[in-house]
Amino acid sequence: MKTSVPTAPARSAAPAPPALKPAAGPATTLAGWRATVRAPSPTPPPLEPLAPADTGRVLSEEEELLRESHPRVRYHADLGLIPTSDIQRGERQARRLLHDNASKPAVLHIAIDSDYRGTGKRTLLHHIGIRHQQRREARHGIDDDRIPVVCINVPPLPDTPADWSAALASFLGWDLYRPDTDNRPVQRMKDFTGPAVHILRTRQAEVCLVDGIDRLRAEDVQPTFDFFDYLADELSMTILWSGVGSSDILREARTARSPALRRSSDRSPLRQRPVPTLWVNRLPAPSAEHPEEWTRTLVSFDEKLRLCHHRPKSLLEIGETLYRITDGLMELLCPLLSMAAQAAIIDGTEAITEKGVRQAADYLDVAVPGNTPASGSALPEQ
Repeated sequence: MKTSVPTAPARSAAPAPPALKPAAGPATTLAGWRATVRAPSPTPPPLEPLAPADTGRVLSEEEELLRESHPRVRYHADLGLIPTSDIQRGERQARRLLHDNASKPAVLHIAIDSDYRGTGKRTLLHHIGIRHQQRREARHGIDDDRIPVVCINVPPLPDTPADWSAALASFLGWDLYRPDTDNRPVQRMKDFTGPAVHILRTRQAEVCLVDGIDRLRAEDVQPTFDFFDYLADELSMTILWSGVGSSDILREARTARSPALRRSSDRSPLRQRPVPTLWVNRLPAPSAEHPEEWTRTLVSFDEKLRLCHHRPKSLLEIGETLYRITDGLMELLCPLLSMAAQAAIIDGTEAITEKGVRQAADYLDVAVPGNTPASGSALPEQ
């Protein structure tokens, strides 16, 4: 029988921070994707202000780290994007197009497009996959023997379909490399297509998310499309493509694959193949045509903030400045508010102000307009 050994009394010192759990990995790995799908909604921390900093001296590195590790600072470091009207509409349209993939899909390829970078295309792409798998797991229960959704990025310079098969194998968690006699990494196989297709078929894969189609070189478009057309046919899978110009890229690739020979009596031009497209554009400035979109977005961010001196809907008071700095791009708006909120907690301001937003923009190297318009003046129409 083991006897308990008395422990020495604890020293009066700051408690050690909790051990960090090992990260599951990015969403382009199976473990990371499952963690993303099954992650609980974040719980906002309580409004506990930081102790006032001693303005008479410079804080030590340990004191700075302690303030930066405050729960509300960590919370505002990952505010997340706001599901805009385009994202909500895109999720609804994708759900109808997928129709739960009960049988061979009528739509094999779907594009997620916009005319600007940083509008939220990747957010919509991932939301579609997350919602699809959540519906599957709500209906059939969580079953790790199934892989309903695959999430990959366009590999750099994909010269051959083998590069795409390696991306699929990486998502599945396979060790692609082995050491050679000089302990250098050597790829185990030249092409993982066969094994990957076998696993995805037996694990009932239904949807494949591909981000970054705009990074493809012109000569890689057709081999890429042929490879994924094969996957879609073999696995009864729907492929969603995200990237600026994705709809044009897919439409031209599909048209090029159509038979070139036509009857001599048929003089009608060859029609381009249709590609269902989900559009995610930048947020429009307030105007007669779009009076509420920017306001709704700021209010949604406003409701997420956990600052002691924050007044509800106060972000609307600096809405014009925010729009001029971000140009309606979620890629800029989210980190700008996140940085401003963290700084407000650390310096004790506990509220997002125009000065704090401009300082955050300067830190993030985002261009700040020189002259702020007077309150009430109209924003330029887009």
